[in-house]
Amino acid sequence: MDTLSSSFLPKLSINPKNTHSHPTTTTTLPFFNVSSLTRKPADPPSLPATIFNAFDYLINTFIDPPLKPSLDPRYVLSDNFAPVDELPPTECQVVEGSLPPSLDGAYIRNGPNPQFLPRGPYHLFDGDGMLHAIRISKGKATICSRYVKTYKYKVESEKGFPVIPNVFSGFNGLSASAARGAVTAARVLAGQFNPINGIGLANTSLALIGGRLYALGESDLPYSVKVDPNGEIHTLGRHDFDGQLMMSMTAHPKIDAQTGETFAFRYGPCRHF
Repeated sequence: MDTLSSSFLPKLSINPKNTHSHPTTTTTLPFFNVSSLTRKPADPPSLPATIFNAFDYLINTFIDPPLKPSLDPRYVLSDNFAPVDELPPTECQVVEGSLPPSLDGAYIRNGPNPQFLPRGPYHLFDGDGMLHAIRISKGKATICSRYVKTYKYKVESEKGFPVIPNVFSGFNGLSASAARGAVTAARVLAGQFNPINGIGLANTSLALIGGRLYALGESDLPYSVKVDPNGEIHTLGRHDFDGQLMMSMTAHPKIDAQTGETFAFRYGPCRHF
């Protein structure tokens, strides 16, 4: 977004007719109104899912310790950090000036944006990855916002409710952590999700490696993404670099400016070599 603030570029605005606004704040409270977050319609949950969701409710309501402001979704998801909906490619109307015809490319931002209403403690880093892109070409600018279609996102989108626990805030206090761990293990045994397919959010950064663009997160493999000429954002899939990666990769790789080589690492509780 900062690129469009340069003095030689025009001021742009998004056509309000094409936006999907998220009514996430109230006029009386300074924080996020969690009851207003839109839920996607889904089929009724199965009996095991209903039971596990009931246990989640009991943990959130009776076992979790009082939430600190840093884990309270009413505060964490407020103001500029309130959730937003996906936005299809939408042309930005020129308010003043013009874009140089030779300017061609995209500005892309990656960040956390929860798909569903947090039912308990929530850390800012726990949101699903969403890419916001401004595509500039032929004197026009198009904005688009899309979730990175991770395994976690697709599983929870299909079921219509959160399934995989939050990494940063899901284990809050000894008793609540033990209870959530048991429910998570039960969900895996019931086949609600397979952790081997990844539990990451791809919400931390972007990296261009070997001519491909990747959305990165510390807890999973990179997800390959691309931006079409019309500004649409696509998730191409989870990428292990031809079997060289097994579980995760840093979200902050470094590129040698002289050779073009990319250097990355991963970490875990056991030695990798």
